[in-house]
Amino acid sequence: MQPGRGVLLVAEPFLPDPNFFRTVVLLIEHNQEGTLGVVLNRPAAVRLQEATDFFGAVDYPLFIGGPVQPEMLHALHTLPALRERSQEVLPGLFWTPDMRALRSILAMRDIPSSALRFYAGYAGWRVGQLDRELLLKSWILAPAQSEDVFDPEPPQLWRKVLKRMGGQYAFIATFPEDPRVN
Repeated sequence: MQPGRGVLLVAEPFLPDPNFFRTVVLLIEHNQEGTLGVVLNRPAAVRLQEATDFFGAVDYPLFIGGPVQPEMLHALHTLPALRERSQEVLPGLFWTPDMRALRSILAMRDIPSSALRFYAGYAGWRVGQLDRELLLKSWILAPAQSEDVFDPEPPQLWRKVLKRMGGQYAFIATFPEDPRVN
């Protein structure tokens, strides 16, 4: 498997970077300009309405999408009305940084959080950087599923994806966070 749109990066169990410790990153872009992805399994300590009043009184969870531009809000969604202002990542799953489009949709009706997730920041790599990290075995590549984005237990996603992959990956999912307590 090669990195590309719609592929997951699963952090190896002891990746020392605290920004990516046991994260699952959905790749949005991987091309000659670099790589952009969104960390799926890091809920923020605040909800969307506590972080911004741009959307009014909507009560959606907010996720930490990565360490790059933490002030940037964007969303992953399955909303057909936003297809024109979004980029398809997986069949029926879209990414949009167009907050005005999301605001207009949210104003019209209640949208379940199972169809829309908001992220602050993103994960980014310069050209060649992710390839080097893959050679160093910092990441495991996995096929993504739309359900991964809307998992009801995001902190458990790292283990779930590895178990789904089976074999040695299912074994890796059992590793303790701190090997000294094994």
